[in-house]
Amino acid sequence: MNAIQTVLKELKDHLYLIFRLSLYEMKSQYSMQYLGWFWEIMTPLLQIAVYWVVFGFGIRGGSPVDGIPFVLWLVSGLIAWFFVGSGIPGGTRSIYGRVALVSKMHFPLSTIPAYVILAQFYRHVAMIFLTVILAAAFGYLPGWHTLQLFYIVPAGVIFLYALSLLLSALATMIRDVQNVVTSSIRMLMYLTPIMWVPPDHELFRMLLMINPLVYIVEGYRSAIIGTGFLMEHVWYGVYFWSVVGLILFVGAAVHVRFRRYFIDYV
Repeated sequence: MNAIQTVLKELKDHLYLIFRLSLYEMKSQYSMQYLGWFWEIMTPLLQIAVYWVVFGFGIRGGSPVDGIPFVLWLVSGLIAWFFVGSGIPGGTRSIYGRVALVSKMHFPLSTIPAYVILAQFYRHVAMIFLTVILAAAFGYLPGWHTLQLFYIVPAGVIFLYALSLLLSALATMIRDVQNVVTSSIRMLMYLTPIMWVPPDHELFRMLLMINPLVYIVEGYRSAIIGTGFLMEHVWYGVYFWSVVGLILFVGAAVHVRFRRYFIDYV
């Protein structure tokens, strides 16, 4: 618990710096590109179009999901995946790729995964806004269910930070971790029901729910489309936060224990 307290205190004490560095990180990604932020929106839209054609028309033949237009059902899950799927590899490489920066500025290493994730969060907010507009265009207007975004979005951010804190420490000491994460992300995308509908089989659904990303993806769909309320699945929420708490506990312990040696591995 001392390690978690240390990390949380560092985040609190350097909150302003985290925001400043996240803005710098976001701007630096497109500093030499004329279109800049245009690619932040256009790239996901192109991916959505491809998945819609392949899975919506090629595999499903344009049929809806429980009465919900497939494109809306797809997008409401994909925006969660775009954030998580890019945040995990980015968080994993965050410390190893920026140790030299720390040697010049002298701020806690625990803040690096935080500002890297926050830099990607700005695009994510824009994608949520566009998805809510898309849902309204299909007749799924914002309502009480939309307020669930104020729960599920921070839940995704906390999950990402906890996992990035652990993986960034391991990846700095063991380079193979980066390759493992890259390969795992590719598999997770298709093991998570983002582009396919889980079969109506109780045992399969229980095994599927072991993946904490299912909670996040379904939470986004509940908030944007109104497919239900997360409070109806309290025990799944308890499981999700137990997993997040365990990852944060282990990640903070590993990070605090070994971070003094990170510079030796670069």
